[in-house]
Amino acid sequence: MMLVSDVHVLSAAYLMGLAAAAPMGPVNMLAIRRGMIGGWHHTLACGIGSVAGDLILFSLALLGGHYLLSDLSSPTVHTVLAAIGGIVLLPLGLYFLVRVVKEPLRVYSSARKRWDEGTVPAHVATDVAASTALTVFNPLTMVYWAGVTSNWLPFAHSIFGYKAPGWGILMAAAGLMTWFATLIFVVRFMPHRVGPTFFRIVNAAFGLILIAFATFCAIVVSHHFLP
Repeated sequence: MMLVSDVHVLSAAYLMGLAAAAPMGPVNMLAIRRGMIGGWHHTLACGIGSVAGDLILFSLALLGGHYLLSDLSSPTVHTVLAAIGGIVLLPLGLYFLVRVVKEPLRVYSSARKRWDEGTVPAHVATDVAASTALTVFNPLTMVYWAGVTSNWLPFAHSIFGYKAPGWGILMAAAGLMTWFATLIFVVRFMPHRVGPTFFRIVNAAFGLILIAFATFCAIVVSHHFLP
């Protein structure tokens, strides 16, 4: 039973990282555009910067949770944090599902016009710095990590104790890197596949993952009120 719990908690952290990287926001647009113009190594550089930025935000969220570690075994704390997670994640999930059907061609066309124009930085370090900044200072990304961490940390702490933050960062990093490895492969070998359908699939997957997390939060909250 403990093994199943371990797997569930670690899998959730992996999905948290994967879902953080996948939405078609400023960083992914930058990674695709730079990769189309300058080659896949620019997409790799953007990925490195984005992963670093996401892990900074996740670490800050975990650091905030550190002050609650002594109370994380309390059912009331579980319920309050789950409620916060649900309130944050459900609107985000619905937002990205709406983007699947609302003007995806406009978003794609606007981005596509810039892929064939302009230049890319001479040094990939510029891509790393730009992607890190775009990630760290993105309000949606901040809200996302606050929401998923408040949902994940109490359960992770109940299993791994004070090692939970380390395991969370490791698995989230694996999820983040999985996405950018996939994006590099697509840009390098299948650039013709990057189109409206690709945008729809990615945003739909992200929206469903967020709603799944929000549903889990709702179940935790309901257990507090049901006999």
